[in-house]
Amino acid sequence: MLATSVKNGLINGLKCSWFLIKIIIPVYFFITILRHTPAMDWLTAVFAPAMGIFHLPGEAALPIITGFVLDEYGVIAAIRAVNLSGFHATIVAVIILPAHSLIVEGAIVKKLGQSATFFTVYRLIAALICGLAVSLAGVVFNL
Repeated sequence: MLATSVKNGLINGLKCSWFLIKIIIPVYFFITILRHTPAMDWLTAVFAPAMGIFHLPGEAALPIITGFVLDEYGVIAAIRAVNLSGFHATIVAVIILPAHSLIVEGAIVKKLGQSATFFTVYRLIAALICGLAVSLAGVVFNL
């Protein structure tokens, strides 16, 4: 029984690791390469005003957009690739938690017979409120 449990645990652990590797490594490399191109400066400048609302640098837009499209694991890779501080990473995480994988989960909601648009807007508003709350807490407590 112990040998079977260890074998099943090892197989499931390897499957989970492979799933994460397929997401994290490509995102990390893509953003790392992007950082060394003029496109990164352009993206940072474009998103800096919106990120400023959350007291984030413009680069923080990449993990946030990654999270909106992919899942939380892609966000982890993107945060590492743009070298966000711990507090900035926390703000990004709080924004992404209510509003990750919008496309996939919107399709699921639509399949369940609900409004994908309402669901997506609701989650984006929740993300905005949560991100602002943590950001303002950081300002109040000088984090």
